[in-house]
Amino acid sequence: MDKSSLVIWTTILTIGVGGIILATGSGTPAYFMAVIALISFAIAIIGLREIIGLDAAGASSSAISATTARTMGLVWAWGAVALFVSYFFILPSWKEWPVFCSAFAIVAAISLLFAATMSNDARKGTDDPTLLKIGRYLTIAQFAGTLVAIVGLLIDPDKQFLNVKRLDWAAVNVFFFGAVALAVLSAAALFYTRDRQT
Repeated sequence: MDKSSLVIWTTILTIGVGGIILATGSGTPAYFMAVIALISFAIAIIGLREIIGLDAAGASSSAISATTARTMGLVWAWGAVALFVSYFFILPSWKEWPVFCSAFAIVAAISLLFAATMSNDARKGTDDPTLLKIGRYLTIAQFAGTLVAIVGLLIDPDKQFLNVKRLDWAAVNVFFFGAVALAVLSAAALFYTRDRQT
């Protein structure tokens, strides 16, 4: 990740954290939902632009995989940060939040590590067929999982996005919009690497 990209991602996450603090402090759940959706979609859109640009430039599979994994890692990291800021500092404690926060942070770290490995291969001008295949299988699994999560959250009457009487209302927003962002990124990754040979 170059310095300009680092500045962009850091700015987005900083704005997101500030927005969460203001939204949860205001007691307006719709504001919280808007912040979560905005940052999740912003990360996904920037990632999509990078993926499409790399594909158009004829970049290697490793370069595209690195960008995809890095963007996905940032979505997972955003989810972990959003849960931590919301439940540790402001909202009434929801007993499950530390488990989800830790899981999101772990997946984010794994994604970013995978992205670093792929970036290293791209700089060397080589593709590791095994790593690329593993990445593709994991992307397929993530795509399927996020679709299930989206449908489940939409049809489950117990999952309410704006009902502050339910302690998990903020987490439901993080889960849903994060899943949408990951589904879009996963679909794009699978589409733009479908015909590439290692």
